[in-house]
Amino acid sequence: MKLTVNGEPHEHQGNGSIDALLEELGAHKEHTALMVNGNVISSKEWKTTILNKNDAVEMLVFVGGG
Repeated sequence: MKLTVNGEPHEHQGNGSIDALLEELGAHKEHTALMVNGNVISSKEWKTTILNKNDAVEMLVFVGGG
């Protein structure tokens, strides 16, 4: 399925859930915030929220440091 992830085209090979996309991308879920089409999606909803063709996904991964 064709998506846009952080402004770049991405062909999602998973089952269409946000959780599957994050697995596919190798994201550290515990440090990730996510929006789909401008809407913030809670991590509690990642397994049940299904992405659609041409959705725009924005991921922000928090990194600690000093």
